[in-house]
Amino acid sequence: MKAVSIPARSAGWLSEKKLSRIMLILASSLLLALLIVMFAYLFIQDLFAFGSFPSGVKVVGVSVAGLNRTEAVAKCRRELAEVASRPLTLTVDDEKYQISPEEIGLMLDYEGMVDRAYKEAWSVNIFERMGRRFTNRPKEINISLLGSSDTDKVNSWVSTTINSINRHPQDAYVDVTSGKPVIVKAKDGRNAVLDVLLADTDAALMRPDRTVKVQVGYTPAQITDAVFGKLIIINLAEHKLSLYDREQVQAEFPVACGSSTYPTPVGIWKIVEKQRNPTWRNPGSAWARSMPASIPPGPGNPLGTRALALNASGVLIHGTPSPWSIGQSVSHGCVRMYMKDVEQLFEMVEANTPVYVIRASGDPGFDVTKRPFWQK
Repeated sequence: MKAVSIPARSAGWLSEKKLSRIMLILASSLLLALLIVMFAYLFIQDLFAFGSFPSGVKVVGVSVAGLNRTEAVAKCRRELAEVASRPLTLTVDDEKYQISPEEIGLMLDYEGMVDRAYKEAWSVNIFERMGRRFTNRPKEINISLLGSSDTDKVNSWVSTTINSINRHPQDAYVDVTSGKPVIVKAKDGRNAVLDVLLADTDAALMRPDRTVKVQVGYTPAQITDAVFGKLIIINLAEHKLSLYDREQVQAEFPVACGSSTYPTPVGIWKIVEKQRNPTWRNPGSAWARSMPASIPPGPGNPLGTRALALNASGVLIHGTPSPWSIGQSVSHGCVRMYMKDVEQLFEMVEANTPVYVIRASGDPGFDVTKRPFWQK
């Protein structure tokens, strides 16, 4: 039988192929072994980490990573103490209405928040947990506030507070109570809906800031402080007339005012007519029965050289030929001034200038907030 020989080149090729297979098998085995070891390592890490919080877990911003339940609860109590004591606040415009947590039975549930954080952290499947641990990309978890409050107390407080929040429009006015003008700005009317406010408040109870920006509708006031310019204040107790430009005094004059029988009427009036060298006309009152129907301008005219008629019936601010009366309550209701003073005042005011006649400083004798009948 004739022998067949295998070429050396073919034998070498077979040897190399066999070697490559062996190397591939060895490398695969090594890689598999490494994967098994890594898996085992990560699995053991995961097993030993059970019972504590993984990285990336927070409770209302407080990190509890690496802590057990008891440690996490204690840390949350410490670091959320300020949040726990923060009052419930309703804000509207520049106003704040507040109530303490104790008054509404508001308490944080530290154990509940920690338990929820733990449950969410460990609800991730084991393969994702090991993958995140291997890549150092922890799952970010931040638990919101949990707690409880006395619903009846909360609702009662909100229902009472809304009465201070809601209001009718308030026109601007001049407060002359002190004897000096203080311009009080207008306030628009506000209206908050109780059901909406209760819902917003309930949501705010479990937010760290515990603040509600109250939703309101506005109704504009009809009169703003822009309408006020020059005004006169007549203080009957002090027998003084003061002219102001808004809140700044321009001039002050001594005056005579009505007697107890014919008092100068308190209230808010206005100048309706300016009279230069006026004619006095008999009002038909009992005190004027013996006087003529009229007295023309001149030295004997009771009104002097100037008169400012008010829309208070029969009342004028005028000069007087009887300077001795200034500083006393002796007129028939009019306001008397020295001639030089009334002539000066005459040039400083115009028709429609408001005139506030008050009984005394601190006692105006009328409701200063009420719009006068003539003001539109």
